[in-house]
Amino acid sequence: MLLGAKQPDIKPVAVVTRNQQFNRLLSSILAEWKFFAIEDPVEARVVFAEHGIDLPDLTGEVVWLAPRALSEGRFLTIPISLTKLYNILETEYFPTPRRHIRVAIEVQVDVRLDNAWQECQLISLADRGGRILCQNEIQRGTMLHLEAKIAGKLLQLPAEVLYCIPAGDTPGRSLPQVGILFRPTDGRLINMLRRFIEKVCVESAIAREGLSPNEQCLSWVDFVDDPWAEVT
Repeated sequence: MLLGAKQPDIKPVAVVTRNQQFNRLLSSILAEWKFFAIEDPVEARVVFAEHGIDLPDLTGEVVWLAPRALSEGRFLTIPISLTKLYNILETEYFPTPRRHIRVAIEVQVDVRLDNAWQECQLISLADRGGRILCQNEIQRGTMLHLEAKIAGKLLQLPAEVLYCIPAGDTPGRSLPQVGILFRPTDGRLINMLRRFIEKVCVESAIAREGLSPNEQCLSWVDFVDDPWAEVT
């Protein structure tokens, strides 16, 4: 990708390891998050590099990928946490960083509001909240109850409305969009949602890159086959 155009939406990141399959996998995940992996680490603002590789003189931030904790320098331990990696990128690129990965999703949800149920559609999901399409606008601060079946798991979540975007004439805005913050009584559900989202990111990248689910490079990433399993 040419950086000479200086497009403001280009957020250059470099991935430098000796595992080319992992480079493809992580680059694909980064692209889905709107961060663009480039070949020259000198041009990158953040460089994720395998510990022990010689790097040229860099002005960007180097995050070492290492099998164990390092005594100095910024690092992520292998298998890496995608959530921690995402937090690093958000902190580097945005004055008000997000802390939670969001994934696009299309799932029918049932929403209870004042003892009445209505069908909505979940279109964006993070471990702490999401965005739903509703037939009617819902006022900020309203408490509601959401039920949805996601990847075989029935989720029942109390939630608070953070914002409501009225319906408009532009494509995709024919219905109000409501942003919600989950208010679960059991904090373990947040961890399950986080694991589910990380798994979605990895599996989507595998499909885009045509990689095998048994590729050795997957051992570099911390994700689980069953995100809904109880962690002891």
